Amino acid sequence: MKHIIMLGTGDPLSEERVQTSLALPLDAGETLLIDTTSGTALLHQLREAGIALIGIRHLVISHRHFDHAGGLAPLLTALVAVPEASLTVYSPHDTLYILRAMLALTIPGVEDWLGARLRWQALALDTPVEIGSALVTPFAVDHGIECIGLRLALGGGSVVFSADTRPSANLVTHARDVDLLIHEAYGLVDTAVATHLFGHSTAAEAGAAARAAGARRLLLTHFRARRFVDPDELAVEAAAVFGRPVELARDLGVVSL
Repeated sequence: MKHIIMLGTGDPLSEERVQTSLALPLDAGETLLIDTTSGTALLHQLREAGIALIGIRHLVISHRHFDHAGGLAPLLTALVAVPEASLTVYSPHDTLYILRAMLALTIPGVEDWLGARLRWQALALDTPVEIGSALVTPFAVDHGIECIGLRLALGGGSVVFSADTRPSANLVTHARDVDLLIHEAYGLVDTAVATHLFGHSTAAEAGAAARAAGARRLLLTHFRARRFVDPDELAVEAAAVFGRPVELARDLGVVSL
């Protein structure tokens, strides 16, 4: 059975959770990562999940914010010491350019150390690309900077990952009839103004997106610390709109498809 490992499920400042990263085991022993947490925590989470560096062949980065892209430099540095490892990094063109510029500033030389073992592939919006045994379609979401959501087809199932976004009609279009929608939830409906200011969605808006898309399941993620909002309250608010039970992601949780 195909599954997803939620390596990190917290927002940028959560001290209770690791920041965003997902791992999808593919065929032939390969792993696809989506986002990289905020730093070296990624390496710890990979160890805890039993994911070997040598198998990580593909990495999609949704956008350049540190809580999604901050673990890129530690990951690449760790791969240098694994001679059999190789990695292709996927993201839209402008984001790739910025990521490589950040590497040049923070860990100059890492691209040379990896040489031909490191490849960069620009993603075109709304254009499916085969990544290992998965078919991945990137699409634009509304986060205030270049940011992509992803629709993934693998093992006969379908998953949409919202990344960070305000309410997005484009996301609903791409999530049509999806088996599992993984959607961020920054706050409750009474915090909508601040939530939108930071480029995010309320739990009610996540529920509305899942309902409009006809998604079969809704999994909430990207949680703030409990002193700001209780994830259980987010689930209740989302379920009231979605019309079905709503699941809450947890660090190192395994989600079956």
